[in-house]
Amino acid sequence: MKPVPFEVGQEELDGGIRVFTVRGELDMNTAPELEQGLEQALAESTRLIMLDLSACEFIDSTGIALIVRAWQKLGEDDGGHGRLVLCCDNHQVRRVLEITGVESSISLHEGREAALAELRG
Repeated sequence: MKPVPFEVGQEELDGGIRVFTVRGELDMNTAPELEQGLEQALAESTRLIMLDLSACEFIDSTGIALIVRAWQKLGEDDGGHGRLVLCCDNHQVRRVLEITGVESSISLHEGREAALAELRG
């Protein structure tokens, strides 16, 4: 069985929310593509970001580190006003996020609507 090709989709929602949808395997070979989009969003002063990992089939330590760096950068660069939330209903990826402790610092939702509701406050 071949892995799903990696893709990062982006959409801008009302209220300045930028949504990144990750499809396929987020690992050391594919993380730079997501990192480029996140860096661009931060350079454009985007302060509300949701990463939808529901179609992400696998995540390694490189992907985890990228998510944590983006979360830290949002908090530091904007005096703590920037927010990043995660959405993921893939149990394997959620398990990695829980085991690594990411979900104890970064809000993790099973559904997209719940994650967006948190960002909209």
